[in-house]
Amino acid sequence: MVYVYTKPKTLKKYIDKTKVDSMLERARSDNKRNYLIILILWRTGIRNSELIHLKKKDIKHDEITIRQGKGYKDRIVPIDSSLYDLLSFYCSDLNQEDDLFKLSDMSIRNIVHKYQGDDDVHPHTLRHSFAVNYLKSNGNIRCLQKILGHSDLNVTAEYLDLIGDDIKEDYKKLKW
Repeated sequence: MVYVYTKPKTLKKYIDKTKVDSMLERARSDNKRNYLIILILWRTGIRNSELIHLKKKDIKHDEITIRQGKGYKDRIVPIDSSLYDLLSFYCSDLNQEDDLFKLSDMSIRNIVHKYQGDDDVHPHTLRHSFAVNYLKSNGNIRCLQKILGHSDLNVTAEYLDLIGDDIKEDYKKLKW
């Protein structure tokens, strides 16, 4: 019998809600557009490339339509009313076919980096943070799979390992 060593998967990096809130606060006091960009990434879990291609017509009252996401698949991502209100105000002067943010991938990365504080945060870190926060808030993993646009539930299930690590950390804090 031959045994093959496979390197264990590295758990995805994420930051907790308090760190995201700090990022948002720094952005809010500096630049409203940058605040909105970070808020969208945090509250929707969409990819950087999907954010870049968002158009005004993709924003509805309680959802964003992601067109031609990874794998050229369309999907619907729910949003709350406060995010919808901010988006509506921000894009009120745009035509339906206009991109919400006329920025490059690197520009979005730089915006996120500007407000990261002591952590090494990228747009995709916010996606992972959204997923972990969703599951910690007792969100349904199957719904999360649809929101993130994963075709395989096993990909989404990797976020459960992150929550397992959180449980171990909390357990270590117990006083015996």
